[in-house]
Amino acid sequence: MVDDQNTGSKVMALGQRDYEVFRGDPTALPAKMAEIYGAIEPPPDVLRVAKFQQQVIGCYAMHSPQSPDAAGKPVPFELGMVMVLDAYQRNGVGRWLVGHAIGVAESKGGRELRVPLPGPAEFSEGVGLRQVPGGLHYAMDPE
Repeated sequence: MVDDQNTGSKVMALGQRDYEVFRGDPTALPAKMAEIYGAIEPPPDVLRVAKFQQQVIGCYAMHSPQSPDAAGKPVPFELGMVMVLDAYQRNGVGRWLVGHAIGVAESKGGRELRVPLPGPAEFSEGVGLRQVPGGLHYAMDPE
């Protein structure tokens, strides 16, 4: 454990190889994550969790588009939440989770990821999200 910026709060120092991302079970989320996840309407169809030593330390929840819009244009994937437990923040876990969400969306044919949430500018820009009216946006380049 290390002191996060001399604030007195202890934060776990992790490397990217210290944790893994798995399909998530909403009933196995820590209480605060479960509360936020349970409030998302409609319920997300994608839940992934980051685990360190078999403990869930972070997660993301995402909606996959069900069909194109009325004009036939693909509907973007929507990232409904990204959360990392306080003790594991500032280790790249959130950045890794957003990158994983982008990869999942792209592997399912997604071309855009919408995040209808405000985010810290430094974090958002660091993962390639850009501010748009109503939240954040990520455009995936076709190969």
